[in-house]
Amino acid sequence: EEQASLQSIILKLLSHFEDLEEVLPLNHFIEILDLMSGTSKSSVNMHLLDMGTRNGCICDSTTVQLLFEVSQALYDATDFINIKDDNNRQTAHLISRFVEMVDYGAEMERHLMFLAECRETFNGIPEVKETLVRSSNSLAVKALKAGKKHINFVKSCLAFSEVTIPSVSTPMKHLNLYLETAEVALLGGLISHSDGLVMSSVECLENESLRDGLKSMDVDSMASVVCKLCSLLVMVPGNPEKGMVEILKSIFSATCSSSWAMPRLKVKIFCAIITLSSTLFQDNLPYRSANPEIIGNDLLFFGDHSYKKELVSCTQLVLGELVDTIEQESSQIARGNMALEACNCISSALIMNEKVSQLCFRLLETAKGCLGAKDRYIESTKKSLKL
Repeated sequence: EEQASLQSIILKLLSHFEDLEEVLPLNHFIEILDLMSGTSKSSVNMHLLDMGTRNGCICDSTTVQLLFEVSQALYDATDFINIKDDNNRQTAHLISRFVEMVDYGAEMERHLMFLAECRETFNGIPEVKETLVRSSNSLAVKALKAGKKHINFVKSCLAFSEVTIPSVSTPMKHLNLYLETAEVALLGGLISHSDGLVMSSVECLENESLRDGLKSMDVDSMASVVCKLCSLLVMVPGNPEKGMVEILKSIFSATCSSSWAMPRLKVKIFCAIITLSSTLFQDNLPYRSANPEIIGNDLLFFGDHSYKKELVSCTQLVLGELVDTIEQESSQIARGNMALEACNCISSALIMNEKVSQLCFRLLETAKGCLGAKDRYIESTKKSLKL
């Protein structure tokens, strides 16, 4: 009863304030908090954490320390193995929100130390780990904006992210976080770091191709993240010794051998690879890294005929598998739509010579057989091809 009474008093007190920083200076407030225990303390802590994360950044060091201790107490009192429980999920979300909102301003090294402390303290909450990586990456970007003098600190942030990502719960999040971190490394001109992160994402994709039982939602996410990877690879300088094609082949191989990619999704990934290959083939890339020190592949492999020859060979390999994949689709409507999607991709990505025209015509015929000649998608595709 005593704990319940204390809980009631504190919650009523808190209801009269909008900002947690107005509450902390009150006489004996912290001492009263220390008297609490059990579920009553957890209820008050949840309220404090919710109140503390309502309004913008948390910059006051006293508030940060209190909320860290509150979060730690909640973490210790919660069984995060059963994260599907609504209360546990809410606790995880509030702790993650707190970590995200802390801002040490110009004290960037102190902020990174805080993130490291949170990683150690809240290592059982997947959501927090994801937040930690994104916070570290944001910190790195902030440091880059402040000038080159912080480049070693940026490397520390990237190292923090690289170490943290493998402990994040799902493969989709692994892939996304590796790519997000690679973008930051590229922005900082740290090519070796970006290369390593890109390769980690490809390895993650290859490892995932050996797993079974991905949910359909995850399958769609996988297709999306592979497209994101291909978009990033336009900016990533290829290895002059190994070239860029090895990465494309790794993505292609992982997709072909995967159990998670149904034909529709394989088509999307193959189209992304074809588009990437076509983009890299150009003498002038459509976009490049924001860091002017990063040399684009159009300059890096300028005049290297073997580079373009490899891209052509890779494209031909993917095209063959693309057509086979479409023909394997059992649903007529899906097969027709995939044929049109592939046809539009090929016509926009490749130079329309006789072979390419024949392939597009073949795909159109497949679509007609599945959808009917009067289908609007077919009509618009024919117009774009000027047939």
